[in-house]
Amino acid sequence: MEMSKDDAEREAIRRWRELSADLRETADQAEAYAAILVRELEFTSVTGRERLIGAWLIRDMFAQKRAHKILKPAKAA
Repeated sequence: MEMSKDDAEREAIRRWRELSADLRETADQAEAYAAILVRELEFTSVTGRERLIGAWLIRDMFAQKRAHKILKPAKAA
């Protein structure tokens, strides 16, 4: 069943975040996982679906790293 692009993005990120943290550290890992997800998520896109999914995952990876850095308590001097 085909889903909307927004639903596909939410599902891709949900599945991505279910992976252990050590499998979500690099852009190469995101692109490799996008290659898996493109076969499982049906949606219409004017751009390459695998490339788009990879972009979603990479964006999420950097957002998570940024959030972790902001929330990480500063070490006492």
